[in-house]
Amino acid sequence: MTEFDVVAAYKHSSHHRRELEASEHCGYFYCLAMFGPAEITLWLNQEDDGTAQCPLCCIDSVIGSASGLPITREFLGEMHRQWFNEPPPGE
Repeated sequence: MTEFDVVAAYKHSSHHRRELEASEHCGYFYCLAMFGPAEITLWLNQEDDGTAQCPLCCIDSVIGSASGLPITREFLGEMHRQWFNEPPPGE
């Protein structure tokens, strides 16, 4: 995965309620958790397609499988490194 890939992927982490609702599963690139979209109960910007917050860590770093991106621990770890400038949890 290149830096460009994770930078381009970031656009799928906000204003994405419809994309998440169409997803089979979601990944959270802050805490690296993975859940189904039905488990998301916290939303920002609800008037503008909504931005999900993680049900565990409450950070808005969610990407859904309907984005076409790989929702894997490796991919989420790369996103974490890029956007939080630190090793992902458990590393």
